[in-house]
Amino acid sequence: MKVFLDTNVLVSAVISRGLCRDLLKTALEEHDVVVSRLVVDEFKRVLREKFGATQPTLDKALMLLEDVKVTTNPTAALRAGGLESNDALILEAATDAQVDVLVTGDHGMLAQAMNLPINVVSPRRFMELLQVPGDSYPSQPGENGGPRVSEERTSPARKKSFDFSLSIIKLYTALQANTEYVLSKQLLRSGTSIGANIEEAAAASSRRDFLYKMTIASKEARETVYWLRLLNESNLVTDLDVQQQLDQANELVRLLTAIVKTTKRSTP
Repeated sequence: MKVFLDTNVLVSAVISRGLCRDLLKTALEEHDVVVSRLVVDEFKRVLREKFGATQPTLDKALMLLEDVKVTTNPTAALRAGGLESNDALILEAATDAQVDVLVTGDHGMLAQAMNLPINVVSPRRFMELLQVPGDSYPSQPGENGGPRVSEERTSPARKKSFDFSLSIIKLYTALQANTEYVLSKQLLRSGTSIGANIEEAAAASSRRDFLYKMTIASKEARETVYWLRLLNESNLVTDLDVQQQLDQANELVRLLTAIVKTTKRSTP
């Protein structure tokens, strides 16, 4: 998963133990972390001006960002209004980087989350999405007074798997019209099963139940990649291009693998 971290998340990870420090560790180990140059500059300024960080301390803090991709600042302002200028530029940078989720503790951005062009979640919600249920970060009504962002909106896995199921149904219909009745049925079953298991995981009764359902979803995603590769390389149906579905399936495999690994590490 590609994750954009806001300045406040990085600062909290450095100055205190707990949620944001765990989040940064998890993000760096299991995901692709992205920030903008503005975030790095703000990070240094806040540590220096608000917390009195000396240059050696600042250099040590910046070492945490060695594996982070730093993008250039956008030249244009936000496509959606209602945010302060710096928040607008951060949101624009995250959108341009095509991240799966932007993690922030900023009240204004979280309050506007449902109206923004990408998934925006609080640090607590991000960890819940990777480790629910039963983790050490219990659900709260909202971060910094903001409303809780709905799971439907904030879960990349749920949204991507649902969109993928729709794409697989369309492909199945086209394959049936081309008299391909064997692989198409296998593909329909495994391709739609990914999202079904993710939906069940969202209502899991325990962390182990969540892990079990997400593991099945991951296996179904890998099986779907197999059927799509067979279709792509066997030339059974020469007038259909399945590359789009193959790319989507591979993206789901990467996302689900990361979620399963993270959950396993935190499951006793």
